Amino acid sequence: MRHLAALLACLLACHCLAAAQSTPPIPAHKLDHAPTIDGVVNDGEWKDVPFVEGLFDQNTGAAYPESGRFWIAYDHDFVYFAARMQESQPGQIRANEYRTNVGLSGDDYVEFDLDLSGSTTDFNVFQINPQGATNIQLAGGRAAKREWTGEFLAKARITPTGWEAEARIPWQLMRIPKSGMRDARVNFRRFVSKSQRQLMQTYTTNQNGALTPIWAHVELPRQAVDHSIKLLPYFYAGYDPKVHGVFNSGLDLKTSLTENIALVGSVNPDFRNIENQILSIDFSRFERLAGETRPFFQEGRSYLNSAIFYSQRIRNFDVGVNTYGKLTDKTSFGFLDTNNFGDENDLVGIFTSDPDPTLSLRASVTSQSTPGNKNDAYLLRAAKQFGPLNFQLRDIASKDTTEGTGHYRDATLQYTDRGLTLYSVYTHTAAEFDPKLGFFPERDFKGVDLGGQYNVNYDHGFMNDIGFGYFHTSYDHTDGTSYRRDNQVLAQGTIRNGPYLVYIGDFASFEGSTDHLNTVSTGFPRGNPYSNIAWQHDWGRQAGLIYRSDTVSTAYRLNSKMQLTLRQQSVAYAGHNDQTILSANYDLGGDRFISGRAVRNQGDTNFYVAYRRTGNQGAEYFLILGDPNATKYRNSLILKMVVPFQIGGHTAKKAS
Repeated sequence: MRHLAALLACLLACHCLAAAQSTPPIPAHKLDHAPTIDGVVNDGEWKDVPFVEGLFDQNTGAAYPESGRFWIAYDHDFVYFAARMQESQPGQIRANEYRTNVGLSGDDYVEFDLDLSGSTTDFNVFQINPQGATNIQLAGGRAAKREWTGEFLAKARITPTGWEAEARIPWQLMRIPKSGMRDARVNFRRFVSKSQRQLMQTYTTNQNGALTPIWAHVELPRQAVDHSIKLLPYFYAGYDPKVHGVFNSGLDLKTSLTENIALVGSVNPDFRNIENQILSIDFSRFERLAGETRPFFQEGRSYLNSAIFYSQRIRNFDVGVNTYGKLTDKTSFGFLDTNNFGDENDLVGIFTSDPDPTLSLRASVTSQSTPGNKNDAYLLRAAKQFGPLNFQLRDIASKDTTEGTGHYRDATLQYTDRGLTLYSVYTHTAAEFDPKLGFFPERDFKGVDLGGQYNVNYDHGFMNDIGFGYFHTSYDHTDGTSYRRDNQVLAQGTIRNGPYLVYIGDFASFEGSTDHLNTVSTGFPRGNPYSNIAWQHDWGRQAGLIYRSDTVSTAYRLNSKMQLTLRQQSVAYAGHNDQTILSANYDLGGDRFISGRAVRNQGDTNFYVAYRRTGNQGAEYFLILGDPNATKYRNSLILKMVVPFQIGGHTAKKAS
């Protein structure tokens, strides 16, 4: 009891400390005359606009020596944003991308985060690199199709003292809560490629969103609700040696049910011609899942985020519907239903409530029906933040026609602040627990996970950053017999303007088998996806057998148009296996590309080459030689076309 009282006192103290650290609000400023968006931050245009200054390391909270200044304003149609970043070595600023709505990984960029609801749970993210290339991550998650996401205007330039950027963001690009005067939440971030530093204007930990600055008394306009139905029909035809002539068609659609609720539908979706991610051939006792790349499941993905739903579990369907959005500023939902006629029906429902920035509640249900079997699951989760401390409880259960009913319960306590993360998790799960749409690689165990990691960055000197970690797992089966123990140590660092070095030592016992695995990896430079080289060596004993693995990967940009990447892995474990993946992309300009991938995996070889006109508004075209996801090369040739159009176009103004 005494220990519990001490813990509660500590939590209360952290909570009070967090409240005392709140940042002053940024006053809203409505413009009479819009600035010219040309990438030149003109002091005359922005002189009356409120600004904030300073940057802090996102990992440690330490002040960054090269500062930044950020402006924010608005008018009836747009939000305006400007940034001026200091850089003592402008020649090391990296800006490879030049396109709209693309990933900016590896480039320098500035980021503007805006949550119009003020809840700190629904941020729209806008990124700009020094060439004016942009990336959008809209609240809730949306597929990367410009007819569905929209875009914003941005310009940027490199200067003798750093770089600067300006942007104009349409209000109607975002989902707007009830119109009128209210407080939103904003923050500004910067990524520095030369040092791989993530910076933020106001320092907040991942759990401590309550410290995010308030954009005070901004007048939100009325949301123009577009009730048109946006359609993306596709057609493809060609030749495949398995079936000779090939023809298929389908339809994706999207519409707004209300100003904050969207509906997405799909009929006979084309998953055949979407390039899937490829898992490595590393040894693993547990199931692994590749990342999701299918647009239908990317829509609303943050509202459909739950441990009992992994969209990769749904391999295919004939008809699907996905609706998601905000019910109020503090509540959101996601609902998804897919039907593979006569074979499988999958249903997902998720409801989330965030009464304040420190408390989050979630309830989820899933159901999978197949001939002769039905599987249902539910999840209840509560998470409470006390300053840098986060406490979470989950209760999960599944009911299966064949396996019966099983429970999964866990409690997590995590501390995160200024480069230090400490955590402890207790879990108890039954052997019968098996939610078919979730991802739980282990069951029938009880025990604890605990560990910690510390990372620190340096502005000067030989080292750019270092980090250390220790992680421990101790699980028994639910009947009390020993299951597995695991102790892992981590040491990593990056030499300034040089390679990174990582060592991981894993020492474990699993069902009576004593394992150990050492991993050493290095590469140069860190964080540049366009030009790099990396090597990883693993050695030890797994499940009683000697294990060796070597992985070499490299990326090389031949010129501004041609990008190559190569990954080769060789594994010696109860035999010898190899995997080689070579990818190439040639930029023909604008929205046209020639790309391809060749994969040799354990003796089988596959490759494909494709011409794409995609990533812009209007029709998309794909000419594909080969099957992107086949095990062996198939001499198929497919021409695919996507032609967007819409039905209706009437918009209704939201009432005040």
